[in-house]
Amino acid sequence: MANPSERRGEVGRWLDFAEEDLAYGRLGMEAFPRAAAWSFQQATEKALKAILTLHGQVPRRTHDVLVLFNAVMAVSDGWEPLRADIVRLAEIAASSRYPDDLPPVGSAEVKAFDGAAQNIVVHARRVWTAWQGEEPGPR
Repeated sequence: MANPSERRGEVGRWLDFAEEDLAYGRLGMEAFPRAAAWSFQQATEKALKAILTLHGQVPRRTHDVLVLFNAVMAVSDGWEPLRADIVRLAEIAASSRYPDDLPPVGSAEVKAFDGAAQNIVVHARRVWTAWQGEEPGPR
């Protein structure tokens, strides 16, 4: 794994990408809710990979947020309250790619996916800022 300085930059990039995916999903919520749901899953995936990187782990190349969440739980405290959000978003990864695997994503579902992803990305950013010795603030 990279030295602490390189790792700091990599974690920051993961979180920036997560926040970008979150924002992109919000742009498409009304017109393209299924695609927006995928962006929320991607934001979650990247936030979890940021935390793994922060702890010196090499994140697995997977879209399975449950696998990533369990890996995060092994190295970082305070994630258990987000389990329901992870479970909600876990259904998106493979199933959103195939028309017959996921029920249609409507307004209520995409809002729930947005809220779940927001919770995870915000928590990851707080963990990151605490690790840097900074006071977590709005982002």
